[in-house]
Amino acid sequence: MNGKTIRPATTGDAAIVARILSDAVAFKIAHDDMAWGHRTRTEHDVLPMLDDGNVHIVEQDGVAAAIFMLTWQDEEYWGPQDPVAGYVHRLSVRDGFHGHGLGRHAIDWCADQARARRRPFLRLDCDPRNVRLCAYYEALGFARVSLRPMASGYIASLYERAVAS
Repeated sequence: MNGKTIRPATTGDAAIVARILSDAVAFKIAHDDMAWGHRTRTEHDVLPMLDDGNVHIVEQDGVAAAIFMLTWQDEEYWGPQDPVAGYVHRLSVRDGFHGHGLGRHAIDWCADQARARRRPFLRLDCDPRNVRLCAYYEALGFARVSLRPMASGYIASLYERAVAS
C-alpha cells in the first residue's frame, strides 16, 4: 500500500504533532538550520496550535508521518495582503519518512485548497541559509520573491508559487 492522506489535527494528536515537530527541529539542526531553535516540542507547546484547525497531519499508510499548517493570512511575514494566497508553515516530516514524497503531497494539497478558494498563490518562508531547503521549494515550483528581516534577527526568504485556476 502507498496511501497518503491528509486530515486536520485535533487536540488528541498533540503528542504526535510534538514528536514530528521535534524530529523536524533535529533534522534542521543537522542541516545547520537554526530557524526553529534547538528545543524539542512538547504536547503543551503544540496544544495552542491545534485550536484553530490550521494544523494538518499527512498519513502514510495510516501512520502520522508529517504535519503542516495552512493559513489564509500571514501579516507577520508578508504584511497586510488582499486575500490572494494560502500560507504554508511548519512543514515537518517524521524521522524515517523523508524521501517518501510527503512534502510534495502536502504542498500539492495546499495548492488545491488555495485554488478552491480562488486564491492565485501559495506562499511560504524559510531560512535563506538553508540552501538545500530553498532548492527543495524551488523544485516544487516556488520562486523567491523577497527577503524579509524580522525583529528577532531571523531573515525570512519569502517564496511564492502560482496556483493554476
